[in-house]
Amino acid sequence: MQPKPIDSHLFISTVMPALESRDADELARIVKSRWTKDQLCELLTHGSPDARKVVCLTLGLVGCKECTTCLVCALQDADPVVNELAEHALWSIWFRCGKCCAMSSFKRGLDALEHHDYPQAVEHLTEATILDDTFAEAYNQRAIAHYMMEHWCNCLADCRQAVHRVPVHFGAWAGMGHCHAQRGELADAAHCYRQTLSINPKMHDIAAALRKIEQKLHVPA
Repeated sequence: MQPKPIDSHLFISTVMPALESRDADELARIVKSRWTKDQLCELLTHGSPDARKVVCLTLGLVGCKECTTCLVCALQDADPVVNELAEHALWSIWFRCGKCCAMSSFKRGLDALEHHDYPQAVEHLTEATILDDTFAEAYNQRAIAHYMMEHWCNCLADCRQAVHRVPVHFGAWAGMGHCHAQRGELADAAHCYRQTLSINPKMHDIAAALRKIEQKLHVPA
């Protein structure tokens, strides 16, 4: 049986106080007591632009990996704000969907990345991948650490691990493109950038990088 559609205005008025206070626990309580994941995804597809924005904000705070399919669809939304909020929501979900046993190591890895201690970041993020081999974002963040150290092969390997686990991970696809570009593998870089844009078409920096590479590829030798 199809879930009953959510009234857009009622949804917005109900969740806005918790959203404005960024009270994730209260927001989760409200959402779980009133609506299903399928209802939220339905509203994200068919609701008003304001409702779609609020759904993205809501899922960014309390959504789970089962919500990512509808958020990926929202990356194609004609409203650029919906696209931006859907992208932020996906990142938020990817960052918190590791197993509890891996989160401490993951957070230490992020802290090391923030402080530009890339070898330490690799060490902590490797521990996170050992504790949770399904944690795509741990591989993606380790890829970033390898990229910053110009370890292109290791970066590519980690990006591939990330997209193996989350095929729509546009960040990892972009990372692969950057690595191939650094190695002078322009056709491979272009392929990865096209994959990135097929998932998230409003990544303008990636689109610009792809245009430059395509111009180089089409210049006669």
